[in-house]
Amino acid sequence: MPDPQSLQVGDLVRFIGIPEEWSQSGYRIQRSSILFMKNLIRRTWPSRVSRIDDTGFPWIEARIRNRGRIEYHSWMITEPTGWETKSSMK
Repeated sequence: MPDPQSLQVGDLVRFIGIPEEWSQSGYRIQRSSILFMKNLIRRTWPSRVSRIDDTGFPWIEARIRNRGRIEYHSWMITEPTGWETKSSMK
């Protein structure tokens, strides 16, 4: 599994599944986060890492169409599952 902190600004990331960590006992995730992740998974194109925060975690920016309106989102990648980099994409 890739380490999210190994990503750099400009890397392409494709979300391929709900992170395995989200199904662990005691792990809580907001419904809106699950819906957002499902939107990212449905996309056929990757997202680009836009920044690395002070703790070393990568962030992406995403535009999602919702009921005809474009919404802008930021997402920090912390889990090592559920995504792949362009170099590992088939």
